Amino acid sequence: MARAQSPGYPNMSLPKAIQAVKKIHEADRRNPIDRAVAAKHIGYSGQSGASDKALASLAHYGLTEKTGKGEIRVSPLAVDILHPDKPEARKAALLAAAFKPNIFADLRDRFGGGHVSEDALKSYLIRENFLDRAINPVTQAYLETCRYLEQEKAFESDGLGGPDEPESPNESDGAATVFGGAKVGDLVQWEVNGALQMEKPMRVRMVSEDGQWIAVEGSETGIPMSQVIVEERGPSLPPAPPRFKVDQPPEADSRMQALAGETEWMRNLVGRDTKVRLLVSGGEMGAKEIGKLIKLLEAQRAVLADDDEE
Repeated sequence: MARAQSPGYPNMSLPKAIQAVKKIHEADRRNPIDRAVAAKHIGYSGQSGASDKALASLAHYGLTEKTGKGEIRVSPLAVDILHPDKPEARKAALLAAAFKPNIFADLRDRFGGGHVSEDALKSYLIRENFLDRAINPVTQAYLETCRYLEQEKAFESDGLGGPDEPESPNESDGAATVFGGAKVGDLVQWEVNGALQMEKPMRVRMVSEDGQWIAVEGSETGIPMSQVIVEERGPSLPPAPPRFKVDQPPEADSRMQALAGETEWMRNLVGRDTKVRLLVSGGEMGAKEIGKLIKLLEAQRAVLADDDEE
């Protein structure tokens, strides 16, 4: 499991998300429908990883809301965009939807509207722990969304909708449940097909390198980001290496302390009285590095096996 994380983000820009939710509304209006049916409405053969990401993007923008076990429906905010009572109501709804994704709200607060270079955006995203594979999608989706707001004249005269942009008149607080976007330290709940999987919300202790999985304190189970509901934001903390739940009494021996520049990546019991610690320095542990480590350990095991035979 990787140490780095990419916070959740929509996989498409707002105008593309609006086109997708328009197809759902044309087929079923605001009726609750199964997620697999919604996936078919927007062009997928059924539920899949790709369709889940697309539907998660609609939820990021607040264009859909959860209604029951594995069911969603078009949100009031989406209706205000698709069929507004008046032009100003649509502009307000567009602003509300555009900056519902947490990362888009952060970018707006830092840079204002869409008047920012790609290089500046990418540099900021790197500092915010986004991985290379996520930086381009986030950058393009944000810039396309801002250009769309300018085209629709949704920004105010100063080029920004303001920190407290008005919400859609028909949108009630907390009406839409947004999945994803969890960060280390957040208090989250896990929902599968409308059923909560944890007795109570738990703190996130790790987010996977691609931002698609999380793990919570006291559990080794990987939870899909698309099934996570953030109940409460945690304090902004630097990312910590993943730890496996083992009996780890504090070590007084100075030899057990990591040296400067080293990070304890893992600590486990491998026998009744045998412990193993893995210290990493000079970089991060990814799939490639773990593969090389496995080969080294297998080679060492072969050497020890030969010694035992002799």
